[in-house]
Amino acid sequence: MDETSPTRIYNDGPCFPRTALAVEAEKAYRDWFAKTAMNVPAWKQPNRTLFRELMLARERLRAKAVVGADHGVCVFRPDHPIEASKARGRAQAVWIAIEGWRHFSREGFDTQTIRTVAMSGWNARVQRWCKGLLRPDQIVVPPRPHEDLDANTQDRLDEIRQLSELTHDTLPRAADIRPRSLRRLLDRFSALKRPIIHGLLRSGETMNVIAPPKVGKSWLVSDMALAVATGRPWLDRFDTERGDVLIIDNELHPSTSANRIPKVMAARGITDADVSDHIFVSNLRGNLKDIRSLGNYFDHVYEERFKMIVIDAFYRMLPANADENDNAAMAGVYNTIDRYAEMLKSAFVLVHHTSKGNQSYKSITDVGAGAGSQARATDTHLVLRPHEQDDAIVLDAAVRSWPPLDPIGLRWNFPIWTSDQTLDASKLKNDGRRRSAKKEKPAKPVWTAESFTEAFVTEQPQTAVVIKAAAKADDVSGRQATTLLEHAEAKGLVHRWRFGSNQKHQFATEPQSRDTGPER
Repeated sequence: MDETSPTRIYNDGPCFPRTALAVEAEKAYRDWFAKTAMNVPAWKQPNRTLFRELMLARERLRAKAVVGADHGVCVFRPDHPIEASKARGRAQAVWIAIEGWRHFSREGFDTQTIRTVAMSGWNARVQRWCKGLLRPDQIVVPPRPHEDLDANTQDRLDEIRQLSELTHDTLPRAADIRPRSLRRLLDRFSALKRPIIHGLLRSGETMNVIAPPKVGKSWLVSDMALAVATGRPWLDRFDTERGDVLIIDNELHPSTSANRIPKVMAARGITDADVSDHIFVSNLRGNLKDIRSLGNYFDHVYEERFKMIVIDAFYRMLPANADENDNAAMAGVYNTIDRYAEMLKSAFVLVHHTSKGNQSYKSITDVGAGAGSQARATDTHLVLRPHEQDDAIVLDAAVRSWPPLDPIGLRWNFPIWTSDQTLDASKLKNDGRRRSAKKEKPAKPVWTAESFTEAFVTEQPQTAVVIKAAAKADDVSGRQATTLLEHAEAKGLVHRWRFGSNQKHQFATEPQSRDTGPER
């Protein structure tokens, strides 16, 4: 076929007879399919509008390629297959992505997972396909998002599915938690997750920061965020790995955050250039979200975007129907946070308050308002308790993936807490006596006929009513007194005195004499 002559075949894909530009057209098709696929992980939803636009572009391109007619049949420019294949590659990539998105959505995966796991994995496979060997005699179709998944993508989807099934009450409780062999476990998890704050926190972990109200915990956490954002040691003790930090604040107005953070920066000698583009603040006061609705919020946050995400204050993020004293409810809340941490590959820091009363006598994991599952579900439970000296606190923590931590004394130097080695960290402020244990009541005596007689029956006769009243003062019930009095009489310890027919019998330890007997 003459490469300069118009052709009666419109070629935007494999066709027979094969044209002279078949190899070049196939390369153009693959290149533009792959370029289009690279944008799919940034979608927030299936982009059907883009698909319609690309299909219209294909129609316009076909019309533009017509150069005449041959016996009533359109003839096309001989070089049209290159542009036609590009247009076909773009449109097919979008349609295949939409099909895959629908599939994963039906499977129950959320938008964040579809974007960052399923479509990212598909894009990697597309790029490998694009670079494959071109064979004019063999059609190699592009991969589809939900078919022939690579092992890494499949494993991540399986893990997220398991977490989802364990988190949401609407899904079956019998989750498919498949065991891994020890060999596979060691191969896949040969090292702990990367540190964020050495000694305290790793990527994908959660940390509680617990302190009494108004003690300065928000200032402390702002200092922590600045340390991670700059890669400086926190409190001059804990090394950090530098990365961007997101603070989700539901207590402060934006103007208050804008006033506070620079004060901490100035105290630490941190300049605007150091952190202006590395600290992000989302003020939700007046537009509160609970921990479950944050899933939609995090759809706009891509994987590993933030090293650390701070939620201040945690209690304001609890769902309306979640009681912080309910262990099951709080375990569900922490499962949700763990899922976010795993998806985003970020560490979460939750700022929470202590329960009322003296905290000095409590163990670390018992400090904090609400159910005990809050301390057990988190990876690091960090507590701040007042020191016996003014303007001083003691920082202590229970950690899961680090060696045990010794308590640290901190001194308040507005607007930051600084380490003070002169403080004795064991001297916690005891601002109230620990509620003493209830005094044990003396054990009730075990009454016998003998002890009952000795205690309540005299030589002088008394009615049963009088004897029972005396016994009642010593916590002897009426029924028990009646029984004991009968036993004592049967044993000859008590004697019944009888008087006139219209008088009640009486009881005494001495027998009745003849001259006091009933009238005849």
